[in-house]
Amino acid sequence: MGEEPAQSSISTLWSELKRRRVVRVVALYAIAGWFVIEVASTVLPNLNLPDWTSTLVTVLVVLGFFIAVVLAWAFDIGPEGVHRDPGPAVPASSGQPDSIAPSEPADPPRVQRAPPAEADDRKSIAVLPFVNMSGDVENEYFSDGISEEILNLLVKLPELRVASRTSSFVFKGKEVSIPQVAGELRVDAVLEGSIRRAGDRVRITAQLIDAASDSHLWSETYDREMKDVFAIQDDIAQSITDALQITLSPKERRAIQNVATSDARAYDFYLRGRSYMYTMTQRDYEHAIGMFNQAIVQDAKYALAYAGIADAYSHMFRYADASLENAEKAREASEKAVALDPDSAEARASRGLAMFISENYPEAELEFGKAIELNPNLFEAYYYAGLAYTSQGEFEKSVEMYLKAMEVSPTDYQPAVFLGQAYASLNRKHDEMKARLSSIELIERHLKMNPHDTRALCMAANQLSNVGELDRGLKMAEEALAREENEPLVLYNIACFFAMSGDSDRSLDLLERAVDSGWGDRAWLETDSDLDLLREDARFKALLERIN
Repeated sequence: MGEEPAQSSISTLWSELKRRRVVRVVALYAIAGWFVIEVASTVLPNLNLPDWTSTLVTVLVVLGFFIAVVLAWAFDIGPEGVHRDPGPAVPASSGQPDSIAPSEPADPPRVQRAPPAEADDRKSIAVLPFVNMSGDVENEYFSDGISEEILNLLVKLPELRVASRTSSFVFKGKEVSIPQVAGELRVDAVLEGSIRRAGDRVRITAQLIDAASDSHLWSETYDREMKDVFAIQDDIAQSITDALQITLSPKERRAIQNVATSDARAYDFYLRGRSYMYTMTQRDYEHAIGMFNQAIVQDAKYALAYAGIADAYSHMFRYADASLENAEKAREASEKAVALDPDSAEARASRGLAMFISENYPEAELEFGKAIELNPNLFEAYYYAGLAYTSQGEFEKSVEMYLKAMEVSPTDYQPAVFLGQAYASLNRKHDEMKARLSSIELIERHLKMNPHDTRALCMAANQLSNVGELDRGLKMAEEALAREENEPLVLYNIACFFAMSGDSDRSLDLLERAVDSGWGDRAWLETDSDLDLLREDARFKALLERIN
């Protein structure tokens, strides 16, 4: 009984050290200090300086260590800059100390207004998922889909920075204020709304709100037949540009007119298909393909539906079932999409992704380049191009693409994760650590709003392992496995965690299970720096041969 208070005090101190990021600072300082001492011991003797000079450098590094620890305890660095740490928060009833809390429901985030990205003076906007007022959860796909389509129209305007779907949809169903949303996503304005659908009629209410004043810039209610939904989206996009005082060229004015299809039923099937594309499971990819095919039955010239089929097969190949049949179907559908609409950036990006999974890298690079030329704000084009360069081992180029993706969508954690991985492959340790720490903050924020996102949980585990927080990382890894122990993507990512943690046997066990379950991206396996520990292992080499 007498030891419990002491143990509790130690546990509290350790939790507080982690919360204040002192552990990370110690790890970073140790790396930097070792580097400085090594350089000094090598260079200073050649400069004919006194013998005690190297000793002085060592002493200064040691003294600096204590100063760094004190500063890390007292101050914090976040997106809003350097500020004094306010001290420990009052613990919640769950008593969970870690900032990543995947098992608990998330409270609304307490965020501060972050400055816009440097050297980007464009006006910016976030499109929140419209609220489904139909009283039928089955119509959720429709309200989400309309929101995403408006977002996609606005993304085509180079004068406007639009928060990505991944970033803005984390607020779905959350009770947060517009200033909070704008601060989190670093935007000037927020579009929100609601949709009520009844039979062939739809009622859409939209309002554009200025973040600084929390006042309306524009609002409108549309009560029309379903066949008029395209005109409604066009009118909303045009009204937003007028309210933000953005002058459009004739080409840009045409770009925000939704002309992908004129068939309302085809469009409905397309939206249903898109709603299945975000869980990253084989079952839902198959559902998405079925919906896209139904859209094509209604409109055989629907290029975006073909692009959707291509994306579904490409993702299924990468994450669930790496069969030659899936790769071939992705190529066929993407080719059809480009043939139907060669000026569609989305179709070009889908074609690039299909070429990437087929390891036709020159063609993939060409298609991603065309997609970026057609729409410089298309996040997927930069992100997929970065993945393709990583698979080829061209890490300098992948760094460039990931940085571009982060410019387009600063709050999306995915490119930050792979940026750190690319820096690791280039042995740029300082840049790697900065990217890793940045990705952890982005994932923490994402998981706070989406605690049941298993892929993000996997990514969190891996990044925590990379910065030396193995206990927290292990907790995340075990949680992810408990949720989806048979998903190839989860098995692969947790295998990476155990490889980085030094447990090669368990890592290989999980990798073998991932391959048995359908994982088969050999090129990624060969270049993934997270698996460097396994390179010379006979089991790993045998696994590569199996995939080949």
